Amino acid sequence: MVVIWIVIAVVVVIGVLLVVLEVQNRRRRRALEELDDLSGPWDGARATTDAEAAHSVTEGLAKSAHPGITGAGGGLPG
Repeated sequence: MVVIWIVIAVVVVIGVLLVVLEVQNRRRRRALEELDDLSGPWDGARATTDAEAAHSVTEGLAKSAHPGITGAGGGLPG
């Protein structure tokens, strides 16, 4: 029974982490869209690239947290 609670806690912590990272990514993207209008094209392009990289990290964490979906975690699919 204790193992089940530990597994549930780990899943909840991973879920919260992914939600927090996605919220930060959305805030960053909105801020960058505002900056893109105010500054030169190079600054906005670089900031957008940084936001996309942060999104890729979030997506990678999500895929590795569920190895049965993609196999990215090294586990057996299914």
